[in-house]
Amino acid sequence: MVNKKWLFAAAVLLIAGGGITAFLLTSRPELTGTATSASSKMVFPDHTWTFYFTEKMNSESINEDTVFIEDSEGNKIEVSLTLINENRSLRVAPPEKGYMVGQTYTMHFSDELKSSLGLKMKESSFSFTIVDDLPSFQSEEDVKNYFAAAMEKQRVVMESDVTVEESAAESTSNSSDMASSGGEGSGGHSETNNQVEGVNEADIVKTDGSYIYHLNQNQDLLIHRILDSGETERIQALSFEQANFYGNQLFLHENTLVVLGDAWSEVAKNGLPAHSGVTSAYIYDVSDPANPQLQREVAAQGHMVNARMIGDNLYFITGHYPDVWLMQEEPEKVEVLPFFKDSAVSEEYQKTAAESIKVFPESEETNYSTITSVNVADLTLPAKTQSYLGGSGELYMSQSHLYMAAYSYDIPENAAATSDADSTMDIMPVGRFNANTKIYKFAINGLDVQFVAEGTVRGTILNQFSMDEHDGYFRIVTTDGSTFGENRDSTNNLFILDEGMNITGSVEDLAIGERIYSARFMGDKAYMVTFRETDPLFVIDTADPANPEVLGELKIPGFSNYLHPLDENHLIGFGNETSLAATKPGEPPLVLQEGMKISLFDVTDFSNPVEKDVEVIGGRGTYSPIMHDHKALFQHKERNLYGFPISLYNQKDLNSEMEFVGQGAMVYKITTDGIELAEEYIQEKDPNQMYDDYESMVQRMIYVDDTLYTISMKGINHYPLPE
Repeated sequence: MVNKKWLFAAAVLLIAGGGITAFLLTSRPELTGTATSASSKMVFPDHTWTFYFTEKMNSESINEDTVFIEDSEGNKIEVSLTLINENRSLRVAPPEKGYMVGQTYTMHFSDELKSSLGLKMKESSFSFTIVDDLPSFQSEEDVKNYFAAAMEKQRVVMESDVTVEESAAESTSNSSDMASSGGEGSGGHSETNNQVEGVNEADIVKTDGSYIYHLNQNQDLLIHRILDSGETERIQALSFEQANFYGNQLFLHENTLVVLGDAWSEVAKNGLPAHSGVTSAYIYDVSDPANPQLQREVAAQGHMVNARMIGDNLYFITGHYPDVWLMQEEPEKVEVLPFFKDSAVSEEYQKTAAESIKVFPESEETNYSTITSVNVADLTLPAKTQSYLGGSGELYMSQSHLYMAAYSYDIPENAAATSDADSTMDIMPVGRFNANTKIYKFAINGLDVQFVAEGTVRGTILNQFSMDEHDGYFRIVTTDGSTFGENRDSTNNLFILDEGMNITGSVEDLAIGERIYSARFMGDKAYMVTFRETDPLFVIDTADPANPEVLGELKIPGFSNYLHPLDENHLIGFGNETSLAATKPGEPPLVLQEGMKISLFDVTDFSNPVEKDVEVIGGRGTYSPIMHDHKALFQHKERNLYGFPISLYNQKDLNSEMEFVGQGAMVYKITTDGIELAEEYIQEKDPNQMYDDYESMVQRMIYVDDTLYTISMKGINHYPLPE
């Protein structure tokens, strides 16, 4: 295993040699560990390099003499070169049997490489070392050295005045098949709308058909019994205020209830340093729901990124940023190692051993991602934690693998260089960067979660529905480039990666100037909605992982924030209607959001998708949580019922005040024939009420047998379930 000190290698920049017109080629940014030179990177034996050009390349200039790899003795290694993305990207695949572990290789780029315009690239090279495991540390001092180097790297980037455009997507938190959509209910009651069948997601409301568990205002767990009449009675209210704990997610599995949330300590407590934030999982036995018994607390330092549960096993991921900014002033007070606790072992927090911390490939991050797994039914099994240096964001999980996605920005050290008459090279405009998504893949075997591979794709993702695993392949859709301002150059892409997380095929540069608003994978098809002025729904065939292709495209007004499968040939889209308002002559029209929109898409003919029916609810300003949180969807598949909380507004024109109409919930009957209102549960508005009332907002809708329940902070209401 490769250990010791940590240095950082700049992205590989190959700059054109003619005048100030240049091309940028960046490799994946790599973390340098102990290697033969400071410029060496670490990769696995089956690593495939992907390089991106800003201009189309001359395919005839790319061959084994202009792009090649040598071993440490200067012998050429046989690799495969493939130009993709309309000759803007180059993939360098490894030898048939992979690179040799422990060996250092050098990749060379000749000055005979040419763009399609005939301009040459500057000669360049970089080295990389082959490892068979993630690198780790030998001591806490090594960890501090890592952070010191990373902080210096970030300081250089900050001083270069490079700006990073955040994803337009909201952080939110498929299986590929239709059966993967959960939430239809089992045994006569609702379940959470899970993305993947058998992989449960946390929510603020859970029911087992006899009781309703509700996290109310973060600090109270309310438990209600469902009476024979359909009414409910509160039988327990647990407050976490004294524990300084803020619960925000629930899991319910048989007689076990898990409350996940955040805690903050301003003083040192139970071995945890002062001013520390942790994510705790409180595990209760609710065999007697009126008297929950706390069985165990498992905690990891940092904020909660996301969580999943398969059977008895709970998995949650935390992110932690040590106070490394204090290292220069008070290094003795800085704790660079994360803490964790399992009350089944000890009530004291334990410091993670430096030797057990691993570093994600190509990472230069100053934060930890910690995966904690615990069996909630067997107190004799200790929880397992593994901390990695490197960022994590959106999470996708199948029953066999966990995927964490994190942004990566290729920013050269002199990214602030500008063009002028005396320049000999123009690296990139100030503020420009290459935004990539890194995907870290882990194999799941009970409580064991083992890193197995990593991959990188161009662009950034929207949310968890941008990712999917199907027949051993990983599929992901991304938006690349700027989506704001007058110079929108964004494009949208689909990538397919194999088990080793190497790209096998892609569809790139779709819908220029737009971004992805929603995505869904169903079987071997991918559905993607982009938007700027109209809503293109793309139908993409992924049956051949090497050659995915767009089969059809539908352009309509409005957009869908969330796509939900109705059956194998129909999708329901939830989003907004839009209209166009004229602006100054020669300028693009102004896009105005109108009421909430439900679309029924018929994709029976993949080459000709159709919006079969549409329902527009309310006017401008109307809003539903379903637009950003798929768990807000109510569904009863047997009765074809789909519902959601809603706040209704209207605005007559741009010069009028927004008018509050009402709030509550709505349920629709949606079949392959169309969309029909089944029932609405809109609260009577106070004549003086100008805005929706947060505490009265319906947070979730569930059903038990023939009764529908709406749940808000103020209580639970019940109604007959529509037929």
